Amino acid sequence: MKSLMQRSSSQSHAIPSGLRSVASRLVELEIWPVAVLVGAGMLAPALMPYALAVAALFWPLRWLATGRLSAATPADWGVGFLALTVPVTLWATALPQITLPQALRLLGGMALFYALVNWAHTTNRLRLVAYGLILAGLGLAGMAAFSVRWPSSSGKLPFIPAALYERFTLLVSDSVHPNVMAGYLVVMLPLGLALLAFAWRSTGWPLRAGLALAVLAMLGMLVLTKSRGAWLAFAAVLAALIALRWKWGWLIVPLSLLGAGLAAYTFGVAQVMDVITTGGAISGIEGRVEIWSRAIYMIQDFPFTGVGMGSFMRVADLLYPFFLAEPGAIDHAHNLFLQVAVDLGLPGLIAWLSVFGVVALSAWRVYRLGMRIQNGWVAALGAGLLASQLALAVHGLTDAVTWGMVRPAPLVWALWGLAVAAANLYRYDRIPEKIRAI
Repeated sequence: MKSLMQRSSSQSHAIPSGLRSVASRLVELEIWPVAVLVGAGMLAPALMPYALAVAALFWPLRWLATGRLSAATPADWGVGFLALTVPVTLWATALPQITLPQALRLLGGMALFYALVNWAHTTNRLRLVAYGLILAGLGLAGMAAFSVRWPSSSGKLPFIPAALYERFTLLVSDSVHPNVMAGYLVVMLPLGLALLAFAWRSTGWPLRAGLALAVLAMLGMLVLTKSRGAWLAFAAVLAALIALRWKWGWLIVPLSLLGAGLAAYTFGVAQVMDVITTGGAISGIEGRVEIWSRAIYMIQDFPFTGVGMGSFMRVADLLYPFFLAEPGAIDHAHNLFLQVAVDLGLPGLIAWLSVFGVVALSAWRVYRLGMRIQNGWVAALGAGLLASQLALAVHGLTDAVTWGMVRPAPLVWALWGLAVAAANLYRYDRIPEKIRAI
């Protein structure tokens, strides 16, 4: 993989300078058509193949311009192996009409990942991407007002008045489940929250006000979704950001554990778990355990290929029927890690985990560097992206909506691309002196 990514000097000299100059100018524009088309593919899945075709054109252009197909990253092997699982899942599935759009969504996320890694090689471009993702989160919060299928009663969490939901009118035929919206909001929210916490003094008041508005809008919609899994993930995000931001912030961790222990002792572990896991067609922890057991059966029976992306519900109803849910009621594994293994097999899960690990480590290194050089914006970027991965993992324990089954799935890859691009740029051995001094 590295040999494909690195420059070949002999090939570079063989390319005419005029052609190289044109290719260089075109490559600098890569992010715009790829991001726009992948975004359009999220809204209209039929457009995703065009996004992949356009993204593919920039790889030979980059080779002409720089002598390499892409900037090398520690995630290349994992992403490459994950890409190899796509033809496998298309071969293994019995439902190609369901699997193909999800596979294209996965490839679209990878295309966006590499477009960001190759384009965002300056601080200004990283800032543009970071603010663009916060704006995307604000857009999701705005869309929630007319696209989410809000609960019809307040019995689930009675302190939120039911009359509040009557103010929202569903304007789209393809509505969004509240848990799906919550899953993406809680992953997108930490970046803006971290910038407010770490870079408050160095941010002008117009941008500060915009960040605050975006955070409040996302947080407000997150509360209204009544998604306990997303709330739990947001609590973990808050604890992580407090621990990363302030000298004595680490005390929030034992205090949080003490609070969780007191809740379990007072109400009982089973009662607490039921509160966290009950939702929709799932009746508490027993319902989750039954779903997870069916996912494990599938992984045991199809360990190398998986059952095909998006096939969980039909395979479960046919081969591993539920006792606590009606046929057709459970459409995914309700656990991110199990869902990846169900869809792509254990090799796919290992590849996905390797990319996730690289992203988390990249975010941590960016945060540590920002703290070392006392650059609030760099520290905020690393902390926000690290907290975003924590939200992804915690929310993923009880849900899998951030995987390829729903349209906004490439947004996770955009966050991953930003983290890896930042780690590539903010290496302490080559960071500019003017940035160290900020």
